[in-house]
Amino acid sequence: MIEGNTLPWLQDNDSEKIWDKWEVELRDFIIFDPSSNYYTKVNLTEVDPSIEHNYNNLKNLLIDALED
Repeated sequence: MIEGNTLPWLQDNDSEKIWDKWEVELRDFIIFDPSSNYYTKVNLTEVDPSIEHNYNNLKNLLIDALED
């Protein structure tokens, strides 16, 4: 899944239980701000990024996260 990719992959563990805290589901795209703080998440099953409107909304979320 992560071999040869540059995007980070969140590996949860029993002590942190991040997936539970953030209510993460399969195919969630999690966005962080420049300080690596959680910004928001979008489920890519519900919001298909191959649809132009959805793609633009995701792009704007990423830009907004950089500006906050």
